[in-house]
Amino acid sequence: MTDQHCPGFESNKALSEVKIKCPACGKEWEVFSDELEKEIKCSACGVVVDPKTCSCK
Repeated sequence: MTDQHCPGFESNKALSEVKIKCPACGKEWEVFSDELEKEIKCSACGVVVDPKTCSCK
């Protein structure tokens, strides 16, 4: 057995999951912390969501 990891492991191990909620339909899902600067389309209703403004507690 080796201690090798998949490519990109070191740069991704600091990522955390953030729960967000669509302000239009209420669907909740998780994104990684590096995606908080991107707009994301809700898979349920298609509204473009800014993850920084709709995080769930």
